[in-house]
Amino acid sequence: MIEINSKPFGKIQISERQILHFPFGLFGFEEFKKFALIEESSDSVFKWLQSLEDSNLAFIVIQPELFMANYKPVIPKVELLQIGIESLEEALVMVIVTIPENHPEKMTANLQGPILINKKTLQAAQFISHDESHPIRKYILENVPETEKV
Repeated sequence: MIEINSKPFGKIQISERQILHFPFGLFGFEEFKKFALIEESSDSVFKWLQSLEDSNLAFIVIQPELFMANYKPVIPKVELLQIGIESLEEALVMVIVTIPENHPEKMTANLQGPILINKKTLQAAQFISHDESHPIRKYILENVPETEKV
């Protein structure tokens, strides 16, 4: 176990298997290469992508299939090879969530810039989906039945 400082939780313990290596960083944050994937709680669909190089840098992420059926980003194989995978099936797919202050019901996910994580090596990268129907701001709650909304 490793102790880290996190933006949402302060000092916490994480395992080596939670550490992701982003050789190219994230869009707009290219200088940051190491992040931890942290679960808020076992019953939450959201996770935190916490920079290990700057404790103030953290992103909320979610697996897109949890709110949208049939999401499959279009990423050329030559790009997938940058993190050692040949197909999406070899990756954990996450998208970054934006929650407007005081309006959580208007939270959106960036389907145009998915994060793919090589499940074996923990190499990760943010890609641009070449499917133009994937918006940068997809409302998360618009496809969730009323009975399931939090």
